[in-house]
This record gives sequence, structure tokens and C-alpha cells, in this order.
Amino acid sequence: MFNTIKNLFSTPVRDDLAMSYQTAVASLLIEVMLADHHVDEAEEKQIKAVLRDVSELGDDIDGLFTEARSGVEQAHDLYQFTKVINDVASLDQKMELLRGLWRVALSDGEVDAHEDVRIRRISELLFLSHSEFIQAKLYVQAEYKKE
Repeated sequence: MFNTIKNLFSTPVRDDLAMSYQTAVASLLIEVMLADHHVDEAEEKQIKAVLRDVSELGDDIDGLFTEARSGVEQAHDLYQFTKVINDVASLDQKMELLRGLWRVALSDGEVDAHEDVRIRRISELLFLSHSEFIQAKLYVQAEYKKE
């Protein structure tokens, strides 16, 4: 499940862009966490778990999380994050990221309308179709029903 999203962090990019790419992925995950204006510990744990599973940063996950959260709080839009991803990510990587966004939204047990809208906007900026948006949502909902 996490192998595809792990490829997000192993996509060949210039060294000077590697951290900004990782930060962009983390920032989008954090955007979903903050969308409902309520930060749940489960959401934060889910983001860190995804980042830990998909990157080789080890103990630097907390640093990446802090850096990304600071960037999100200062950001004026989502485009600055999605542009970095669009420049290097494949369709499969974008879909796995979209599933990661849904996992964050569902980690507190429910998807707030603001989270849904934020994920929809991110998927549009990643040039994903509405059917891909729905496929990712249903896929993650099915994962949570199995638990």
C-alpha cells in the first residue's frame, strides 16, 4: 500500500529540490488536517506515519512536519505545493498521495465537509479527474471498514 507513495520520495529530482518536494507532500497532508480547523491527534499521527513509511528521513520526520506546518500556515494557496508535485510525480504517485490525503481525513473517524472540499481542490490542482477523486475516496473508505 505504501510502496507507491514511497516512490513519491524516491522520484529522481535535483538535490536542491528534494526537500521542497518532500515538504510539498507533507504540506498537502497538513492542509487536509487543518481544513476543519480542528487538529486531532489521530490526524497528526497519521501524517507522521505516512511520512515515516514513505521517506527515509527517520528522526527528521518531526522536522519535516514542523517545516511543512509552518509553510502551510504562511501559504496563500495550494498551488505552490501542487506545482512541485506536478513537475515530477507520475499518475500513480498522485493517486497514492490522494489516498494518503483521504487517510488523514478519515483518521479521526469522519470526513468533515471542509476536508472533502480541500481534497477535491488538491485533486483538481494535481490534474486528477473527478472519477479518480472518487476512486481514491472509496478505496480508503473500504480500508477503514476492514479495520
